[in-house]
Amino acid sequence: MGGHDSGRLLVGLASLTLLAGCAAGASLTPMPRDTPAEVRVSATVVASSLAATHAIADFGIEEGVRMVKVRIVDELQMELRIETEGSVVLAGPPRVCLVGPFWAPDDAGLTDRCWGEPDLGGLLAAQLATDAAGRPMLAGDRPIVVAAKLRRGDVRCDYPPGDWQLEVRLEAVVDGSSVGATDLSPVGLSVPAEVGNPLPLSLIQATRYCGLANVVYREQGEPPVATSP
Repeated sequence: MGGHDSGRLLVGLASLTLLAGCAAGASLTPMPRDTPAEVRVSATVVASSLAATHAIADFGIEEGVRMVKVRIVDELQMELRIETEGSVVLAGPPRVCLVGPFWAPDDAGLTDRCWGEPDLGGLLAAQLATDAAGRPMLAGDRPIVVAAKLRRGDVRCDYPPGDWQLEVRLEAVVDGSSVGATDLSPVGLSVPAEVGNPLPLSLIQATRYCGLANVVYREQGEPPVATSP
């Protein structure tokens, strides 16, 4: 990914206890009493590259509303790891969503706040085992590692670099019946903004910016933009 690559950063770990009344870590979603195991999710940013785009920023009464240039994440290389102490049968593949800072998809006329193509959930689903009934499952003896190279794509939200999070939703099956969808605690990710002596960025003409441009512009400044030869 050229001159915009970041170093390898270990960025987060979320765990979800699927046993009655127990939770590993803080702010974990309580799970149904009869769900069989603990699911742990971790994520690592390996490299990233940025671009620039225009976005509407509201700076309040004194400065008003104006168009500004902001950084957006163009490519992201990451590793997703999911493991469990005991096998968990699922009603369907987990939903996996990467979300950037200050998410507000409705500002871009979108309903899905997730970022990136191909879809992380689809990449994870391709590696899931199946039970005797053909349902997807997380096998207790086989951690799943997804090495993903993602791009911003053509239809999803654009986000600036900064503090991102990875969200996972599971729907476990116990004794043949779903126990309902459960959201695991989000895993924090840090995508560097490269504000110190960065290379010029390509300017992308897009209208899918899903963040607070005024905050990002003040924190990161205006990105250097490559000019046409």
